[in-house]
Amino acid sequence: MNNQRAADLIADCKNDLERIAILIEALGSTNRAVPFLTKYAIVKVCGTLEQCFKTIICDFASNNQSQQVRNFIDISFRESSINPSLERIHESLKKFDIRWRDAFKGSLNTHADKERICDSVKSLNNARNVFAHGGNPQTTFNDVENYFEDAKIIIQYIDDSVI
Repeated sequence: MNNQRAADLIADCKNDLERIAILIEALGSTNRAVPFLTKYAIVKVCGTLEQCFKTIICDFASNNQSQQVRNFIDISFRESSINPSLERIHESLKKFDIRWRDAFKGSLNTHADKERICDSVKSLNNARNVFAHGGNPQTTFNDVENYFEDAKIIIQYIDDSVI
């Protein structure tokens, strides 16, 4: 990974998921706390995907720029709330450089499990939205762990594309 901050965010999320898995194992999968831990995991993974993609783009675009440009990038993009759907990722990359978007799409399109990865990102965002709007997502903790593995692929492709 080229962007160390994104790598650190991924490591932090991985550590949280490992701690949650230990708790679920100790509590038992039918314990009433498990849905709450799963909801936290959904938000953590989705937030990590969002922060990583914005960090990679903003860090690169801000490099060697004036303070005014860095402020603009931070306020208008880094600090904004962007649902990390593939469509939003495509739009965001394109806003900075269409070649970044094209490189990202090209990498994703050649992955053998492209459909699964796309479904994972969509399912992750849907689960987060259901929870954020007062619902109870039907996502399991195991699902979240799988979504995280696919989100890491997306983050790596973004990191590889922003050059």
